[in-house]
Amino acid sequence: MLANGNEYFLFIDLHKEEDVKESINYKDKFINPGEFQWQSVNNTTQQSERGKNIIFNKQRGVNLHLFIRKYREIDGKTEPYIYIGKGNSIFFERDKPITVRMELENEVPASLYTEITKKSLLSLRRLFFIN
Repeated sequence: MLANGNEYFLFIDLHKEEDVKESINYKDKFINPGEFQWQSVNNTTQQSERGKNIIFNKQRGVNLHLFIRKYREIDGKTEPYIYIGKGNSIFFERDKPITVRMELENEVPASLYTEITKKSLLSLRRLFFIN
């Protein structure tokens, strides 16, 4: 996450690599086309200013901008992020990391939602080691 004043930019990889450490294997996912679950970095607490800005973003005038990509890289090439708009915290739990459910200001288009959330042949190949 990057912050510039009251503008917070969340860069999210939906599918983590198989060898990712559990401590950074964040449970980021779409709940539906209009809601997204995101986890903060492990040292963010609900009592910190940054934590409060995230979980009470609307009340504090903080804009949460979400950028997502399905995979960090494919065939050795880094994938670009897709801006899906702003989200507002509607539910939160836990600490270090904070799990936040956000309502998106605009639903993700159905075609993009399907592409991002469905399992692809590439992920099946990785799972079963098929070339």
